[in-house]
Amino acid sequence: MHTILILACLSFANLCLAEPGVLSLRTFRNHQKHAQALRKRDPKFLSKRGPFPVTLGNYPYVGGGFYYVNASVGTPSQQVSLDIDTGSSDVWMFGIHSCDPTTSLCQGGAFDETASSTLTLVSQGGFQIQYDTANSGVEGDYITDVFTIGKQTVKTLTMGVATQAEYVDTGIMGIGFDSNEAIVSQVGQAYPNLIDLMKTQGLIGTRGYSLYMDDLEAATGTIVFGGYDSTKFQGSLGILKIQPDAQSGTYSTFSVILNSVGVTDHTGSTVLTTSNMPNVVILDTGTAFTILPSDLFNELVTYFGAFNDETFGWIVRCDLGGMTGTLDYQFAGPTGPLITVPFKELTVPLVDVSTGQPYTDTNNNPVCRLGLDEPSSADEPLLFGDTFLRSAYVVYDLDNLEIGIAPTIYNVTSSNIQALPVGTATNLPGSIASVATTIAETLTQNVGGFGETFATATPTAPSAAIGTGGGAGALTGVKTTYSNYPTSVAVPSSSSTSKKNGAGSFKASQGSLWHGILVQGLVVIVASLIGARLIT
Repeated sequence: MHTILILACLSFANLCLAEPGVLSLRTFRNHQKHAQALRKRDPKFLSKRGPFPVTLGNYPYVGGGFYYVNASVGTPSQQVSLDIDTGSSDVWMFGIHSCDPTTSLCQGGAFDETASSTLTLVSQGGFQIQYDTANSGVEGDYITDVFTIGKQTVKTLTMGVATQAEYVDTGIMGIGFDSNEAIVSQVGQAYPNLIDLMKTQGLIGTRGYSLYMDDLEAATGTIVFGGYDSTKFQGSLGILKIQPDAQSGTYSTFSVILNSVGVTDHTGSTVLTTSNMPNVVILDTGTAFTILPSDLFNELVTYFGAFNDETFGWIVRCDLGGMTGTLDYQFAGPTGPLITVPFKELTVPLVDVSTGQPYTDTNNNPVCRLGLDEPSSADEPLLFGDTFLRSAYVVYDLDNLEIGIAPTIYNVTSSNIQALPVGTATNLPGSIASVATTIAETLTQNVGGFGETFATATPTAPSAAIGTGGGAGALTGVKTTYSNYPTSVAVPSSSSTSKKNGAGSFKASQGSLWHGILVQGLVVIVASLIGARLIT
């Protein structure tokens, strides 16, 4: 129990600096070891630009897939910790006594509407979000108030304050397109969201930001609003065009074209055979795993020797029986950007929340959840979550509808932040990746629910079923030589000791910390898998 209490201590991050026109936030990822489970400027604002120091927090006992920022809301300020989500567009937090602790972790702090002198009530009871998980959702009020991150204050930001919340674990800081706001499906009209107001109020020069999530063991990552950090990625950025939604024709998600999936191991590189490529995938920090077409997923399950445990889902030995290599994702076309994910980044540790000890098979080998999954229905989009995004440095350009992407460099402590250009045809420095095949339809709606739950039972798989995997013989595909395979694939650190420093500042909303840790075993997998996806 002492181990649990120590790990659950709260921590603070160092403040990061950015050059003019750039808001740099140091993000803190929970690193709980189990997970089954975001052109031109009005001259009057230019004087506001400058280095933006930011304090962010980390809470280690929320399952894989949540990256947090600490924010202050209202006057006097009240601190809340919010999950960064590129897959949603609303900022909302728990209200006082709004969260049901029997169904949710209720972490991140609560906001008292009656205590802020700058709050304006916009719509009492008008805020409603329903999530994919059965019976999950949030109801509450729309307000406007001041919102501060890194000592930079956004004025009159429209936010939701929950009055009732079930099967959700934290508040959300959505940083997607305003067309994806919850209110759009209700009244058909968006409001200026956080990214919109950052630009119009002069905090950043363009609606763009970049995310560096670092490796699986890292306690922290970085988000840079209005810019990017050139020390955090290998080579140059490949520029991908964001794809519109096929049904509405609008831009509501960060959808890009994936050309192929392959494996590189001791036998070389193999592009896997499938009729499902090219396809459209959505880059989504609110999703813990990487969702692949079923045929590719099943082939990789065999390759890695994964076992489908009734409690934990697809599990593998954490050391993969010594297997090493990368899962390779090529975008846009055969010469497009290539992101290589080390096998180690696909193994998400499983930990007994009552003891803090890793689960093991019958031979005492630690077991992990395989960080891949398949769609639960034919119309469910392919969500590329944290088990992909940790290996990619991604720049999101909302103004020019572009994504910049490059292989990440893990464990970088240096920084060279560059502001995104303003008033150009493209804000991103790099080469535009040409698309070899036109995708007939982009499915970005009707995200299916994940019915899995996470419990504290022991995995039932026999040790023989969790082992060295099927190896190269399990793959069907063609051998290839990638022209842009990273010359040096950065292997994540095997130890996270040096990354777990600081004194945490992730806020518990209500109930005891210990109760939250125990409840997590039942609900965290669902929340981390679906992020903040709305049912449309």
